[in-house]
Amino acid sequence: MGEQFDVVVVGARVAGSPLAALLARRGVKVAVLEQATHLRPVLSSHLIQSDALAFLDRLGVIDKVRATGAPFLTHTDNTLEDLRFIEEFPLTPGSVGGAANIRRRTLDPIVMSAAVDAGAQVRLGTKVTDLLWDHKGRVSGVRATRNGITYDISARLVVGADGRGSTVAKRVGSRKYNITTNERGYYWTYFEGADLSGTPTFVLHRVGDRHIFGAPSDNGLYIVGVSPEAHEKEAFRADTEGMLMKHAESCEPIAKRIAGARIATKIYGIIHFNGYFAEPAGPGWVLVGDAGHFKDPSVGRGIGDAFHQADELAPRLVKALRGTDADVDRATAKFGRWRDRTFAQFYWLAADVGRVGPLPGVVVDVVKRLHEKGRIDTFLKLYNHEADLTDLVTPGNLLGVTGRHLLPPARGRGAFFAELGSTLRTQAVRVWRNRRPVYGSLTTEGRLS
Repeated sequence: MGEQFDVVVVGARVAGSPLAALLARRGVKVAVLEQATHLRPVLSSHLIQSDALAFLDRLGVIDKVRATGAPFLTHTDNTLEDLRFIEEFPLTPGSVGGAANIRRRTLDPIVMSAAVDAGAQVRLGTKVTDLLWDHKGRVSGVRATRNGITYDISARLVVGADGRGSTVAKRVGSRKYNITTNERGYYWTYFEGADLSGTPTFVLHRVGDRHIFGAPSDNGLYIVGVSPEAHEKEAFRADTEGMLMKHAESCEPIAKRIAGARIATKIYGIIHFNGYFAEPAGPGWVLVGDAGHFKDPSVGRGIGDAFHQADELAPRLVKALRGTDADVDRATAKFGRWRDRTFAQFYWLAADVGRVGPLPGVVVDVVKRLHEKGRIDTFLKLYNHEADLTDLVTPGNLLGVTGRHLLPPARGRGAFFAELGSTLRTQAVRVWRNRRPVYGSLTTEGRLS
């Protein structure tokens, strides 16, 4: 008979390791199996909002985060079409900072250390090749290979935290739904010698066909990310560094920071990807992080949402594991319903921010109204889940921006109301899709027109 654990977590990154740490601290016997021998960079915006920093503090690794040299960002400099504002990051209860930007090669080992310190068995270089099933068809463990040796591990629950190409999701046949396809590519790199003086600030520039961000990162580096549209794909392939610099230098605050700096790492990039939800759980298995849900990286919530899922799932499992396997399966099913309710609105928002062309004028007008009324925190709190779209797109805000277009001059009035109608229709379709998902095909209804 092979080894036996309460829970096997497949994947040791920002979803799997925190979950394992939280479980192990409560006496759950956990094994974490990670295919990589070294945790290399993955697709990520690297932004950690205040709620995620607070989670890292509760996880007990905030001092290790500080030791990376990554400053806790206090301000955000946003340009959304013709609106620019510089504001302090809103803080959540228990916050230790507004935001931070840390390379995944730095962050992932830190969160993995929390699992090790909590008593979880973390095994790098271990590839899960298949799942085990009992006579009732319930997942009962994994088959893994390490150093050329294949062996079985039994568990009451297998957690797939193994990313977008999840082996666990494939083996259980988890179907994806409400899929969206990206309209922009993503390229990012790190500069050394950038100007890091002054207030630590996250810069976001979303104007026309340009989507650019920048921030100080760990070890004295400065990250710059750009999101070109499809029409620039060949130009980026031909001269990736030149095109990245062209985009970066079109954003004044970032251009000032990197003037005289040099690129210190390779330029990472991705051209094609899909956003999706995947069926979250079944008998003996559950998916967390990107294995179960992936959104456009434009909104920078991947890391924070992985933490959020681990924080939500762990106490459910601790309680359920005291009972029967049926109790465990009910707990994971309830977690799945929570996940879809919690992330549905932000999923569609990410698709909108990552779309080609300018942002919808209705959205920009609403943000302008909030800024003018001194309530821009409502918009900024979207990024740490303290607010949702219903707090932003209220009847009062919609009436306010609509009223402006009823006043003379009438120029652009027709286009505005056409866009408003399209926006409302799209939101209605999305509400329906959240209740009645479309499985296995791309949904064109998911984009604002």
